[in-house]
Amino acid sequence: MNEKKFTAWCGLCCIDCIPSNKDLFNLAHKLEEKLSYLQFDEYAKLKAEKNPAFEDYPVFIKVLKEIKSLKCSMPCREGGGKPVCEIRNCVQDKGYLGCWECGDRRSCTKLDYLRSVHPSLDYHLDLIGKYGPENWISKRGIHYRWQKESAEKTKS
Repeated sequence: MNEKKFTAWCGLCCIDCIPSNKDLFNLAHKLEEKLSYLQFDEYAKLKAEKNPAFEDYPVFIKVLKEIKSLKCSMPCREGGGKPVCEIRNCVQDKGYLGCWECGDRRSCTKLDYLRSVHPSLDYHLDLIGKYGPENWISKRGIHYRWQKESAEKTKS
């Protein structure tokens, strides 16, 4: 595996990111196609007469479409990720490979939102600084905040 390719500018691992989960997006696409083919919207209207949960079917389809819109087709180093990423722009403007090379990263407000969602971000940045973007991935921690919370509940 080319670890550097999957090391985002900010220090996240693209492999762990939900928007890069190809299986998820293939399933979402297939589900939407199948529901459309079956005209499930009409079926849901009939079912709603006896089961009010089916009244929310349009909301379900709206959420399914929004899930599909999250898809990231390639690692950010290859042009994926957000089209306008202030972190990528900052790193590139400074001529760095990533935030791990920046001496101001611990106080960087551009990383605040990521820190709130990705509790291992600073740990990952330290790993990348120590091992390089080619050799850190096998040592990484959890990706999302809710994974940490779930692991802590399991320990209790």
